[in-house]
Amino acid sequence: MNFDAAIVEAYYSLLAIASRYYYHDDRAHDLAADTVVRALEARDRYDETRPLLAWCRVIMRNLWTNTEHKLSVTQTQPLGDWDEPGGEEADQRVMVGDVLSAIDRCRVSVAVETLMDVAKGYTLQEVATARDVPLGTVKRRVHDGRRMLAKLVNVN
Repeated sequence: MNFDAAIVEAYYSLLAIASRYYYHDDRAHDLAADTVVRALEARDRYDETRPLLAWCRVIMRNLWTNTEHKLSVTQTQPLGDWDEPGGEEADQRVMVGDVLSAIDRCRVSVAVETLMDVAKGYTLQEVATARDVPLGTVKRRVHDGRRMLAKLVNVN
């Protein structure tokens, strides 16, 4: 496999993925380009038996986490030590990570908190009773929480 040709082919897929992180095109282009640069710099750590796009998604996720959240202690996944069974599973795990990070970003919302209560298995009536609000309010908050979450992870 020619690594340079494969990374160029993966760029447009990476750009589509980067648009999930940033709604602004320039920032998405920057993130995709930075991912390609990092992948080229780390090409000696790439295992050719693994899917390239999933490996690049890990790089992109680490870049986004490091730049956007400015963590004092960076918790990134080493490029050579991940054990994803295949491309589809790796993409699904990254998407789950995207959803969980979107939930964390909007935890201050009452709608998302109510949605999380329902996701934990409580009925709408139980949530309404526990929060001391009408049932219709709980339904509206769940609806708003789903819309907010869908918007953050670009689901139509």
